[in-house]
Amino acid sequence: MDYKLYYWDLPFRGVFIEMLLAEAGASYSRHHASDIYPQRSLKITNPGIAPPYLYECRSKTYFAQMPAILMHLAREYDLLPKRAETHTLALKTILDCNDVLMEITNFNGQVMWEKTAWDEFRYGRLSDWMQTFENTGLAHGFKSDGGYLLGSTLSVADIATAALFGPMVYSFPALAPDLEDNAPHIARLVQRVEARAAIRGLLDKRRAEWERGYCGGQIEASLRAMIEE
Repeated sequence: MDYKLYYWDLPFRGVFIEMLLAEAGASYSRHHASDIYPQRSLKITNPGIAPPYLYECRSKTYFAQMPAILMHLAREYDLLPKRAETHTLALKTILDCNDVLMEITNFNGQVMWEKTAWDEFRYGRLSDWMQTFENTGLAHGFKSDGGYLLGSTLSVADIATAALFGPMVYSFPALAPDLEDNAPHIARLVQRVEARAAIRGLLDKRRAEWERGYCGGQIEASLRAMIEE
């Protein structure tokens, strides 16, 4: 066993790590976040304030924070771009993904969504985020209807982008036209990444377990009330 992943029984931030591990062919076991959070979260090596946590069996080391975990795994499995600019853009892409997750949950559920604020976010900020990913790909990797976000080969940036928008439109199909309208190349990229054999097998298995679940609890209920009304 190479790793142990601790997260909730939902996609959200955990699926980013699972998709990369699947693509890399790494062996791992999945554990419920409550095995660490909150009682042990400050006592582990390299403590993290909240899940996900990744335990690397070889080094006997814990890693926390989704962006940091992805960058660590991308180095381990040669999924980082080689050029300095695109290496930096890979990190930026992961951090952008983390920001979108924070914003779509109204800053991790500090306030539940109400209609006016949601519409302003959906048709303003979220659209801008989608176009940000689209323009990055058009400038660095997309050729016609193919290619990758930062060049000619798959990188952690593609996996992160697919892990962001794929679960989003799967859990909330009403958002699929938003992605298609604002970022049609990203929509195609998500489909290509999700169709890769190991990732497809993972997503089929997880979606059978999670159904249309996204982030859970009151936060997801608030999102659904806005999107599905």
